[in-house]
Amino acid sequence: MTVDKFNIMDMLQLTSTYCQLAGQNLFKNTVKLDITSEQFGIIFILYYRDGLYQSQVAKLLKKDRPNITRMVDILEKKGYITRKKDNENKRIIKLFITEAGKKTAQRLEPLREEFYQNMVDGFSDDDIRVLYNLLEKIRNNMRKHYGINIWQ
Repeated sequence: MTVDKFNIMDMLQLTSTYCQLAGQNLFKNTVKLDITSEQFGIIFILYYRDGLYQSQVAKLLKKDRPNITRMVDILEKKGYITRKKDNENKRIIKLFITEAGKKTAQRLEPLREEFYQNMVDGFSDDDIRVLYNLLEKIRNNMRKHYGINIWQ
């Protein structure tokens, strides 16, 4: 079977777009909070990986620096996250989730889980393993050939 490599890129882009849109739709139609789905993305990232640099969060969410700064400002004012200077380099800011942020993430964890279950509906465990392994290979290739690593 011949696979058009441009179709692979289209599929990856569509998958990313579908996940973003579905997540926004789920958030908008299910939850009434004083934050946006993008702001909630920051909370969830920090819930699972607390103490990231602001630039790391920006990479994970595919947002530019001013956008992330604005969202972080809002979340900090609302008490969901805090900023702290890095001990080794005072010019770098790390982000941490607060207790209020953790409670919000815990309250919405079932929705996040439902979202992921719906995304792989009809997939066998083997399908999910194959998909994961293929995406991991793509990530490793991006790191190897382009130095791109969103988990830095």
